[in-house]
Amino acid sequence: MRLKCKYLLLLPLSLSLVNCSSSEEITFKCDNFTFSTFYNDRYFNMSNSEYHEEIALASHAMALATFNNDPDYSTRSNNLRELWQKEGFERIKMSDSFYVKPDTDSIGYGISSKTIQLLGGKYTLIAIAVRGGDYDAEWASNFTIGSSGNSKGFDEASDQVIKGISDYIVDYEIEGHVRFWISGYSRAAITSNLVAGKLLTNMSKGEYISKDVHYNERDFYAYCFEPPLGAIVDVEVARGDLYQGIHNLLNYNDLVPLVAPKEWGFTRFGTDHYYPDRLTDIYFDKSEREKLVSQYHFAYGAQDFAKYTVDEWKFFDVGGEYAEINNLPRESINPSLGRFCRTLIHELATTGFYDRATYSTLLQTGIRELIATIFDKNENIKGIDKKNIVNIVFEYTFIRNLIAELESNKAAEFALDAEMLFLQIFGANEDNIDIVRELYNDNIVLLTLFANGLKNRQDITAQLLYRDNAMGIIIGHMPELSYSFLRSCDTRINGSNACKLNDGIYDIVHITNPKDFTVFENNLNKEVFSYKNEVMSTSCLSVEKFHDGSINLYLPKNGEYKYIGEFGELTISPSEL
Repeated sequence: MRLKCKYLLLLPLSLSLVNCSSSEEITFKCDNFTFSTFYNDRYFNMSNSEYHEEIALASHAMALATFNNDPDYSTRSNNLRELWQKEGFERIKMSDSFYVKPDTDSIGYGISSKTIQLLGGKYTLIAIAVRGGDYDAEWASNFTIGSSGNSKGFDEASDQVIKGISDYIVDYEIEGHVRFWISGYSRAAITSNLVAGKLLTNMSKGEYISKDVHYNERDFYAYCFEPPLGAIVDVEVARGDLYQGIHNLLNYNDLVPLVAPKEWGFTRFGTDHYYPDRLTDIYFDKSEREKLVSQYHFAYGAQDFAKYTVDEWKFFDVGGEYAEINNLPRESINPSLGRFCRTLIHELATTGFYDRATYSTLLQTGIRELIATIFDKNENIKGIDKKNIVNIVFEYTFIRNLIAELESNKAAEFALDAEMLFLQIFGANEDNIDIVRELYNDNIVLLTLFANGLKNRQDITAQLLYRDNAMGIIIGHMPELSYSFLRSCDTRINGSNACKLNDGIYDIVHITNPKDFTVFENNLNKEVFSYKNEVMSTSCLSVEKFHDGSINLYLPKNGEYKYIGEFGELTISPSEL
């Protein structure tokens, strides 16, 4: 999860705006840089059951305004405070945790409010912004899943925010009709998601946050950006009408929204909206990718952005016995970071860490201590170079070594290599070597299970260890990328050329024994895939060929496909092939 928003995301002011009053445009800060967004009270008179780009962009702005890396913690709420003042919010209150160095289980948030007039009366709009960056040791809470119920770290964070809202209503003597505007990024996004979900669940039972206020499901506007999973609730219930006002904005190629894993029963409240991707949009290579990436590369300050490599994901054919035994992919055209992330999490959740009980019992304490140490919470280990951790890992290629040693039952070599890795990362010296070794002992099971979870997926291991791929994983969760993508989908900025959000779902057509054939797509009016003489060729689709010769075609739902081959000419659907 991203610690801070580092760069300016403001597009050049000369960019023409479509259907957007200049009086709505305001600037705000994320860390030390200036953003541009839009705000108007009328946004919150619109139905919350539908996604609204106006509220989405304003919500993303509110979420990113919580980012502040000022060394003086007493001023870290200033960016959010200044944004709210420009939007006309009053009675601004920050949690005490916003003013001090974050701890392993803290959560920072701010609350403000304003009165908005309606034709039939008025209501109080209560804005809640949860801190989603620059939160240091709170990373430990992100990995605190617990043994039952909602993911413990996120659950406890949401309870703290709800308590803060309750106290706020009492302190400022708020009464009558209220509406809630809630937003956050990453860790803060799932916290916001749970806050809205819990308030709505309690409301459905007749339990309101205060006896002095009233609201219903139409009074919630929760926009959550790149939220992990964290709720234990039936998926159909979580997507139901009660939670219609919760909207989750997601990049399919972001690893963070996949944890805590759905394989252990986790989900999130509300509706998921995905930015375009090759797997979900047939127009991606023709136009959508250019629109998305142009927002990223041509934003003011983009010369300092990390190079966008998300769609340059590299696949490696590992061949050998592992490919045969596990029927691994041997060839991939337009390989997908998003599919890789889902395979990685699935293997770790089911084969590596086994289940939630194993994780919470054997791994959780050690990983919390590990992360807390990285963020200087261990008084005996100081001076860790966080930026250099990735360099050490890649230089050491420890995952490949550890997996090879497990496969060869070389337990002694495995233990030695894992320990050496810890000594190097934490800068062991004669004063702290015993403490570092204790940290290693607390995490040896974690390393063992992690390696064990990947030993049958050498293809995943190879992709994970390629440095450029690792950078793609990091870039996929960068807040500047999320903000740029959101702007590309805003018709006020791009008019009819705006990108289209989707539900993140695509069709997989598996062909067991392929013969020569082609796939024609009607909307693009061209051939998009061919298989001739056992050679695959595609201009835009993502496809894979497995060791047994079978093929997977990944087809975006907004395409219309026609198969031309030994069965004649027919419309493709997954059930037919």
